[in-house]
Amino acid sequence: MHVSWSQTRVFPPTFITLNGSRLNHLLLDTHSGHVYVGAVNVLYHLSPDLQLLSWGKTGPKLDSPDCLPPIDPTDCTQAETTDNTNKLLLLEEVKEKPVSLIVCGTVLQGICEKRSLENVSQVLYKTDNPVDTQYVAANDPRVSTVGVVVEQKDVMLMLVGRGYTSKGPGGIPPITMRRLTPVARHSAPAFSHEELGKLVVGSYSEYNNHFVKAFPHNHYVYFVFSRRDVWGKREYRTYVSRLCAGDPNFYSYVEVPLFCGGGYNLAQAAVLGYHRDQPTLFVAMAMGQASTPTPTDRSALCVYKVEELDKALHGAQLLCYTQEGKDANNMEKAYIEYEVSSNCLKLPQDSLIKYPCGGEHTPSPIASAIALEATPTFTWNPLITAVTTATEVGHTIVLLGDKNGRLHKVFLHANGTVASSCVLSVSNVRMVLRASDLCVFQVTKLHIAQCEKHLDCHSCLSNRDPYCGWCLLEGRCTRKMDCTRHAQPHHWIWSYSRERQCVSIESLQPSILSREEQTQVSFTVLQLPVLSKDESLSCAFGSLAAQPAVVMENRITCQSPAPEQLPPSPPGNDHVSVRMALKFGDVIISHTNITFYDCKAVGRLNATSPCMACVSSMWPCHWCVKDELCTHDKSCPRQHIIYNSRVSVGPLISPRALPSPDHSHFVCACEQEQSMPRGPDSCPCVWALQSFPLVPVGFDTELSLQGKNLDIFEVMLICRLSSHLIHLQLYDCSVGQSDCSQCRAVAANYGCVWCADETPGCVYNQSCTSGTTDTCPAPVVTEVEPLTGPLEGGILLTIQGSNLGQSFQDIQAGVTVAGISCVHNSGFVFSIVCELQACANVIAGPVVVTVGGSEKGESQQTFSYQNPQLSRIVPEKGPLAGGTMLTVHGSQLLTGQRTEQRSDQITGLNEVSDTWLICRTSHSNQTGRVPVKVVFGKAERILESVLFSYMEDPVITDATPMESFYGYPERKCSRRCSSAVVSFCLQIQELCTNVTSERMICKSPLVEPKSRIVRVWFEMDNVHIDFPSIKNKTFTYHPNPDLFQLNSESRGTPIRFKPGGVLAVEGKGLTLAMRKEEVVARLGDKECDVKTLDNTHLYCEPPEEQPLALDDSDLPTLKVLMGSLAFDLGPVEYDNDSHSSVPLAAQIGLAAGAAVVVLIVLVIILMYRRKSKQALRDYKKVLVQLETLEINVGDQCRKEFTDLMTEMMDLSSDVGGPGIPFLDYRTYAERVFFPGQKGAPLSQNLDLPDSRRQTVEQGLGQLNNLLNNRLFLIRFIHTLEAQQSFSQRDRGYVASLLTMALHDKLEYFTDVMKTLLGDLMEQYVAKNPKLMLRRTETVVEKMLTNWMSICLYSFLKVAGEPLYKLYRAIKYQVDKGPVDVVTGKAKRTLNDSHLLREDIDYCSFLFLSQTLTVLVKSGVEVQPCPVKVLDSDTITQVKDKILDQIYKGAPYSQRPAADSLDLEWRSGQAGHLTLSDDDVTAIVQGRWKRINTLQHYKVPDGATVALIPRSQSSLGVNQFYQTGEKTPMLEGEEEEGLRLWHLVKPSEDPEIPKHRKSSMRERERAKAIPEIYLTRLLSMKGTLQKFVDDVFVAILSRKRPPPIAVRFFFDFLDDMAEKHGIDDPETVHIWKTNSLPLRFWVNILKNPQFVFDVQVTDSVDAVLSVIAQTFIDSCTTSEHKVGRDSPVNKLLYAREIPRYKQLVERYYSDIHNAVSGCYQEMNSTLTELSGMNSLVALHELYKYINKYYDQIIMSLEEDAAGQKMQLAYRLQQVAALVENKVTDL
Repeated sequence: MHVSWSQTRVFPPTFITLNGSRLNHLLLDTHSGHVYVGAVNVLYHLSPDLQLLSWGKTGPKLDSPDCLPPIDPTDCTQAETTDNTNKLLLLEEVKEKPVSLIVCGTVLQGICEKRSLENVSQVLYKTDNPVDTQYVAANDPRVSTVGVVVEQKDVMLMLVGRGYTSKGPGGIPPITMRRLTPVARHSAPAFSHEELGKLVVGSYSEYNNHFVKAFPHNHYVYFVFSRRDVWGKREYRTYVSRLCAGDPNFYSYVEVPLFCGGGYNLAQAAVLGYHRDQPTLFVAMAMGQASTPTPTDRSALCVYKVEELDKALHGAQLLCYTQEGKDANNMEKAYIEYEVSSNCLKLPQDSLIKYPCGGEHTPSPIASAIALEATPTFTWNPLITAVTTATEVGHTIVLLGDKNGRLHKVFLHANGTVASSCVLSVSNVRMVLRASDLCVFQVTKLHIAQCEKHLDCHSCLSNRDPYCGWCLLEGRCTRKMDCTRHAQPHHWIWSYSRERQCVSIESLQPSILSREEQTQVSFTVLQLPVLSKDESLSCAFGSLAAQPAVVMENRITCQSPAPEQLPPSPPGNDHVSVRMALKFGDVIISHTNITFYDCKAVGRLNATSPCMACVSSMWPCHWCVKDELCTHDKSCPRQHIIYNSRVSVGPLISPRALPSPDHSHFVCACEQEQSMPRGPDSCPCVWALQSFPLVPVGFDTELSLQGKNLDIFEVMLICRLSSHLIHLQLYDCSVGQSDCSQCRAVAANYGCVWCADETPGCVYNQSCTSGTTDTCPAPVVTEVEPLTGPLEGGILLTIQGSNLGQSFQDIQAGVTVAGISCVHNSGFVFSIVCELQACANVIAGPVVVTVGGSEKGESQQTFSYQNPQLSRIVPEKGPLAGGTMLTVHGSQLLTGQRTEQRSDQITGLNEVSDTWLICRTSHSNQTGRVPVKVVFGKAERILESVLFSYMEDPVITDATPMESFYGYPERKCSRRCSSAVVSFCLQIQELCTNVTSERMICKSPLVEPKSRIVRVWFEMDNVHIDFPSIKNKTFTYHPNPDLFQLNSESRGTPIRFKPGGVLAVEGKGLTLAMRKEEVVARLGDKECDVKTLDNTHLYCEPPEEQPLALDDSDLPTLKVLMGSLAFDLGPVEYDNDSHSSVPLAAQIGLAAGAAVVVLIVLVIILMYRRKSKQALRDYKKVLVQLETLEINVGDQCRKEFTDLMTEMMDLSSDVGGPGIPFLDYRTYAERVFFPGQKGAPLSQNLDLPDSRRQTVEQGLGQLNNLLNNRLFLIRFIHTLEAQQSFSQRDRGYVASLLTMALHDKLEYFTDVMKTLLGDLMEQYVAKNPKLMLRRTETVVEKMLTNWMSICLYSFLKVAGEPLYKLYRAIKYQVDKGPVDVVTGKAKRTLNDSHLLREDIDYCSFLFLSQTLTVLVKSGVEVQPCPVKVLDSDTITQVKDKILDQIYKGAPYSQRPAADSLDLEWRSGQAGHLTLSDDDVTAIVQGRWKRINTLQHYKVPDGATVALIPRSQSSLGVNQFYQTGEKTPMLEGEEEEGLRLWHLVKPSEDPEIPKHRKSSMRERERAKAIPEIYLTRLLSMKGTLQKFVDDVFVAILSRKRPPPIAVRFFFDFLDDMAEKHGIDDPETVHIWKTNSLPLRFWVNILKNPQFVFDVQVTDSVDAVLSVIAQTFIDSCTTSEHKVGRDSPVNKLLYAREIPRYKQLVERYYSDIHNAVSGCYQEMNSTLTELSGMNSLVALHELYKYINKYYDQIIMSLEEDAAGQKMQLAYRLQQVAALVENKVTDL
């Protein structure tokens, strides 16, 4: 929950509902009052009264946190549509004037954009190709991001704190400074932190900062965050950090932990406010869960004074600057945090004063070990998530928001404790769940004081709102300053003041008044405000006009209103309450209620006993007996008054009023004893009836009453039956007794008799004048049902009629049916129910009823006894689930009205007739055959001839199709084991047809379009099968298809159709749920055969002849039926054949002319084909020749490639793990930094005597500090390069030494390198910019080489596998052919200068080799190993190949050297011969001596050889030649005057043996044309092509992000080009090529031994040189033109270079357009590479300082900044310590 506060008063609170997006941030523009709301995917712009002015979308967008923008789905396959959560919403102000809105979200790695303040949908600035220095916010919605905008030197800056995210680009610092607008002198874009300050962290995941607030104060910027205390107990703590707002290098960064008592350790929200006019930091803290950053619901508010906070921060800085971070007790109180390789120093005591914002020489970042402590001011559960403050009349109010959406207002005392707290109603801010289940998000704007909602003083003060008090004379709840007379006493009442009670009316006299009189009312008012002389108070009763009040100190008197002015009493009440208000003008100061009673209403409300009600009333009312009046007066007009029991009128005996037995009225219990009657006992009253209460209607009846005090009345009393105290019952005998039986059944006390006069009837006995009768007439039977029954009886017969007896006994045995007695069951008078008895035969007769001794009553209807029979049932089987509609056939099945069927399986009767009945079967537990039984009363009929069979429930195995239109296409399904009627139900039922045991066809029910389908199922009797259970998919309804009219332009107009074609009908949605076979098309009375049906077209083939129309029209119409949908598509008219309008002569002429033209064309075609065939034959001859050459080369390439891949498959098993012999980082760096040098500083130790070691190391430590000073280092380098004796080799050496010394400070090293490169660029821009970085002539160029090597080492680990495979493939191919060890030329190579241009005869041997290496002292032989060698190989070559095979995959440095072993040929038990390159058997011809080979020794194929340690005596025999060196033996090398040769003599031909003279002629021809062997280059190239491609693709890959260093440096070059106005893309391309491919990759390609522990021979190096040159050519921008005179090496890859060029260009373009570099990740990644011997490097650097000491000192002293920092003095200190140099100290 976010809280935003405004001082603007809003009446009333308003809100706006923002549907669909979760709200993230709210920003108030205090200048305009406009509100900006950042939500998920949306940005809202609201007016001050929360009206929506504009809105803009910010998402969702295609994104993935693992990919860098812009997102390409082909490169980022995991990208998906992602919500954009707002992370930053800030206002950009220039000169305190808002200019734009800064919006940052989570997508696209947290980039930001600027939007218009007037229309937030308008984007003012955004980048389509963001660089990684523009990644601002966290890319995870759960990770916090805070920011603040400051202005420094007219430049708008934004400082951002961002939490740690596990995905996306690493190395983004936790705190960065970003420029909001590009500046001319800088090349960095907006929102980039390039060249600005940043907090460098070694391992950000370890610290895991969670930022909650950033704010500026007094030229500083503060950040509040929580993180893991890595230095301490690794618990999470809250910190406040501070840095100077204008510090571009973060030298001033310092942080201090915050302690909030009670275990509250995680900050959730913070705000800078004021308490007692002092700036104060209010922090909402939460208690963490164990040692995790997850907060619990327990939270608190802690308050910290900014003065104390600044004091703690200043103290930490001072300790780290001047006392190495330690206090007087030598305890560490300040330290360097975030794994930065720096330490607290002992600088001069005034360092912090001179450098309040730090400097290059001051330590940073500093962290304090001493926490700033506070006690919780306010605790709450649940979690507090937002906090802000306000000041009201010097009082501090804190507003807190919790996670449940509630807003708390906390009032703080001066001492910081809580005076009160309350919860404001802000339900509109919270998420509301409506009936539609939609999440509704609202923004509410309410006055923070909310005084206006309190309409009375009590509500105002009881709320205890520190803002509010009661302004007495204004009559409203206001803030103090809003009350006009707040300074005067008793005018503004505050709930926290001593007088915190509202003004009240007390001592009201009288408190009740009669509404019939007018009198004076007086009362007392405490704390009455003082009025001026011309001001007065008044009293107002209800809504009547106010009357002046008389004020005597605190006593006030008012006149009550006249009786006619009073409002009437409410209905049912005897009084009315009227509010009496004390007013000041129109303002009510205080009020109370006064009661006006009405005695007359008391009597009216109790009409039955008005006297008792009046005199027992709570009001002082009295009863006038003779006037029947209740009055407040104590006298009556006609005397005789009864006084109220509550009013004292003299000595009276207390009366007793006893309640009646039913407590409904009063009973008189005593008599008046004196002459003044008082109370309800004195009232006259009647309380009982002495006579009988039954009173017949129409007769005068005398009543006797009981009462008291009736003698008061002197006249006759009148009795009114309206009194509820006396209960009478009036009745009429004639009502409800229609016949004699009914009349005689009435109770005797009513006196009703049957009077037999002219109109017989039931009357009161005194009304019958003709006399009564003792007997009733004969019974009458009007209706009998049922009229049939079974012979067995047992059914109930209902007889309707009149005079059917007066009691049960009258007719107990008086009913017969067809002469058979019917046992009476129930009823008499009107209706009789009797049970039918059994009868032997089928008979019929009337129903006879006899009542007592009266005559018989006989029915007009005849009742029949019947014998029902059963014959058959249909169907005879059904499912176990029941529900089968069973039809039972028979005769007389209507016997008995309430016929019921009873069986274990058969239930409820549906329909019945005389010959059949229908019932539904019930469920059965097992299959089988059961009889059907029908019960008629006591008669049972069982059908034994036919049994009903219960079968297994049917199962539906398939149902197709699974979709339908809203119409009626047919559905088909397969089932088994059921022949019942099946229904397909969906709100309505459709019967299925064609039902068999395995198949049925059902129509899908008609469904209203857009209906909600609840359920689709098949119903077979009681078996219900849901459609989804059949195919695991739901049944789908689609919108109905639509077919368009054939003639869409003119509806009803026929279209013309030519027979033989098809009719094409257009439509839409035709195949959503319809197949071609289900569509029926008819043209007139014939069918139109449907040929094709797709979603938008239907094609049907009509008959050849025009069909007849189905109606009276002349033309047939096309009708298409799709299920139950019928489409009338319009009439069709056939085209009839008609005679041509062209004359016959014209037709003949046209045909003849066409024949002539065709003949001419044929002649031309024949002539052309003849010439073409001749040219084709010539072409094919040449083509055959070329194909022959191509086939030969291709066959050789395929064979070689197959062999190579077989070898590489063995290699692949070793690659990827320890199989690739990567060099360790130290060795790698030594070979790259100091190529070709033995004893490099990396492998040396500082050689010093012990007496000098400590002093020298101290001096070197100070030299290291000097090198960390940018000014000194740059001056040092420039001074050295200015010296003429400082050679190019010295430049490279010094650059490598500096790389070693500054290896642990890569960011600083990078920054210095950029500065030096900028200086170098200025030099070349003035001359020829394209020449920059072409060579390594300066220190910075070698620094760049080393920097690239360091940063790309981890990339080499990833991309090194293709390079290693290429090296192994080259070595394998070269070794397969002969290699001349003297000239270094080989048969298999890519380099024409190293091509063996001779046809050397050789054979491939397979040896079984054994080795006894020098490592095995016992001399035990190992297992034999097959090795392929050539008979033309020298002995040393054989030994190398054997070692290659035995130590395959092992590092080269770990295997023995070939010259330390002898090769021994073993044949049999004793045949051992040691082979050597040179021995006494060597062939000497003239001045030529040939090196021994396997041919020389005639070693056969399959021979066994062994490697054994060389004996000491044999050492030195072959020392004239060492194998393995990259430089082969030179041709002019001589030994004892003899020249050595191996395969070919350099100048003279060797003697040809006789057996080889036959090939002499071919040799001569080959010598004459040596280029014929160039095909060997093609063969070698084709074999290695795949491996070369793999290396180039790995280097220039687009699938993985390019190395961070490459991105960073390429962006730097782009910025430099833009800075110097270089818009030539070729120049920038050359710079990039010179800095990466030529400077690093070519070096690695030519020297794999820099990366791997391998040996690179001269023949392998020759191949690698060609590949490296190809890579160089691919990186150039010039067009690669080749011709006959081009070098062979360039011709070799002429076809591939354009493809490689595209790779390079795309690689450069992707980096330029997509991402940018950031070296923070490099610094953290290469932390593990620290630990180089920097002391040796520093000592070597000092040698150059010593050599050019005077020049360096002079240069430092000439620089003003250097003088300020005393650099020369510090260097002199170094010299004094390192070599006791005498200085000017």
